[in-house]
Amino acid sequence: MPLHPQVSQNQHAQYLPVPPTGAVSYALGFLAFIGIPFLSLLVAGIVMAAVYPSAKRKGGLAAENARRAANWGITAFLIATITLVTHFVLLFTATGTSLGDGFYPVGIPITIFAATFVVHLVVIICGLVKANRREVLRNPLAIPFIRSAQPTQNAA
Repeated sequence: MPLHPQVSQNQHAQYLPVPPTGAVSYALGFLAFIGIPFLSLLVAGIVMAAVYPSAKRKGGLAAENARRAANWGITAFLIATITLVTHFVLLFTATGTSLGDGFYPVGIPITIFAATFVVHLVVIICGLVKANRREVLRNPLAIPFIRSAQPTQNAA
């Protein structure tokens, strides 16, 4: 018994399009690794959030994965922005004092930024794997800025 059905010369195999999964939204997170220090993670977060409206129109799994990727992108962007601003504020205020002599405490925001960078890599890889398995990554670290559309309940 053959594994593949026989197709005669006059017949063509029918192409069935694969529904979108939203993996692109997570894949754009790799922009964080383009090599521009500090700025690349900010750009990746913005782009991950910016593609959500187009993926939302596709509906279903693509919309849900894009929503969750956008939430992570916004979260990573905010963490990166806050840590960088905090670092420079500490750097300028601690210069010339005993706090500015060592790496810490001025380096604490940079350490948090580096940890965010590593967590970002893990999240986008896990998101891609889940999306390609046609599943949704439930990321407890992402702040739910964009909520899922819940059907409204009418009070009777």
